[in-house]
Amino acid sequence: MAEKGAVKATRENLYTADRAELFDNRDRIVRDQWVKIMKLRIVREKLTECYHRESVNHMQNCRALVERYLKDLPGAQIGGRPPFLKDE
Repeated sequence: MAEKGAVKATRENLYTADRAELFDNRDRIVRDQWVKIMKLRIVREKLTECYHRESVNHMQNCRALVERYLKDLPGAQIGGRPPFLKDE
């Protein structure tokens, strides 16, 4: 599924003015992925602190962090090729 405003890379437009837009789109996608990963890392660190702080009660007192971590986990993985370079 292509991002809105993304330019598809082909042999014809690879060395034209669209090249700058391709690089901008790629950089934006990579930056967005890293932001998601870093947010997930912060949640994981808070979860680790909660686990150690709460000791035997961690299953009750850290539930909200676990749920947030599990909800955000699938979206915070680095995919393969960016959508604007995938073949249709």
